[in-house]
Amino acid sequence: MNHLYPVYQSRSIYMGVFFMRFSRLSTLAAALCACATFSTAHAQSANVNVQGVITPPACSAQFVGGADLDWGVISHNSLSAATMTVLTPKNVTLQTQCEEGLTTRMAFWAADANPASAMAGVRVQGTSTANGDDVNRVFGIGMDPVTNQKLGNFTMIPTSSSYDGTVSSTYFGWVNTSTHTETNFTRAAFDGYGYQKNTDMTVYDTNSNPALANTFTFSMDVVPQLNNSSAITNTQEVPFSGTAQFYVRYF
Repeated sequence: MNHLYPVYQSRSIYMGVFFMRFSRLSTLAAALCACATFSTAHAQSANVNVQGVITPPACSAQFVGGADLDWGVISHNSLSAATMTVLTPKNVTLQTQCEEGLTTRMAFWAADANPASAMAGVRVQGTSTANGDDVNRVFGIGMDPVTNQKLGNFTMIPTSSSYDGTVSSTYFGWVNTSTHTETNFTRAAFDGYGYQKNTDMTVYDTNSNPALANTFTFSMDVVPQLNNSSAITNTQEVPFSGTAQFYVRYF
């Protein structure tokens, strides 16, 4: 789990306070004549230094129930010889919780920790939009040590979201971005759309705007696919693994 916070810079303000120390003189004339001398020769200074730090919104993000997904042992004999073998989806939920009384808007994106091994596969059955069949919507799961072929991919398909307990499972917001600073999002339906790399997603409210809330959830089906059996060796065990690194921002 990862966080992205805006960077704040602090500045120090220095205010000088001057103290003048005088000795009592016997005559007003002497005092008047000596005041300039004493002011210059015996003036002392001390500083009051003012500084502080402005912190980002006090919010934390985590995957409810964890996000270490394991499909266990898969027999090579169960792999298709002609096409990708799609494994059973597992659902994960990203939850963002802010401190009491704080409301904000949030967006997130994900990066592939092993992009060189990612390969397009097939569209997940029952979905109507691109996901596992689009190279821009899949994450790598490694290489075969014997055949040197890619092992497959996994894709992440949004399924629902919520804000402050209000379920929002019709639409979410997305925007293509490399800077991750945009606040204007395009509406998309929860209809099998696979997460697209270099895209920020946000929770929408009932008016199809980024929700302003204290707590958010965003759920996704994680769906791996394994390459056809001829690309994966049957002479030894071949582990597969992949990682999507999530980043959350607030605006």
